[in-house]
Amino acid sequence: MSTNLPLVKRFCDLIDKGSLILATLCDLSDQEKKAIEIIDPSLLQNCVNQKQQNLEQLAENTLQRNETLIELGFSADTQGLEQLQLSLSPGVAKEISKRWSNLSSQLRQAAKLNQRNEQIVKRSQGNITQLLSILQGQSPKTTIYDEAGHKGNYSGQNTLGKA
Repeated sequence: MSTNLPLVKRFCDLIDKGSLILATLCDLSDQEKKAIEIIDPSLLQNCVNQKQQNLEQLAENTLQRNETLIELGFSADTQGLEQLQLSLSPGVAKEISKRWSNLSSQLRQAAKLNQRNEQIVKRSQGNITQLLSILQGQSPKTTIYDEAGHKGNYSGQNTLGKA
């Protein structure tokens, strides 16, 4: 099978572009973390908007990579990528493998940073909920009635405003 080298070059360029998009997403995740830590809603919203744009670019890049693999006569999956590499000279196949490895590494890093930020937001949300509960005097230890309907421990029920 004769491989279309201009399409292979385009595929390589798309892999590189995908890696750059993912690197930008990683940087934006770090900025997002800082915005969460300093509680800056406008900076956070800016990061979220930029991340959304980058995710749309990544989706388009993935679609283009898949279409290029199909144009080359391979399936748009790992097996298709492996078959493409087998159809190429060892040097070109090694170059694609290196680029693909970089793309995969960037993707794992972006997912890891996004998960980190999600955990920070969940922890912060839990802390705020707990603080509001304390400020409103709704500590579960100081309920008027327990689940069975019996008189509960009301002695500690106070709001910060009553203090």
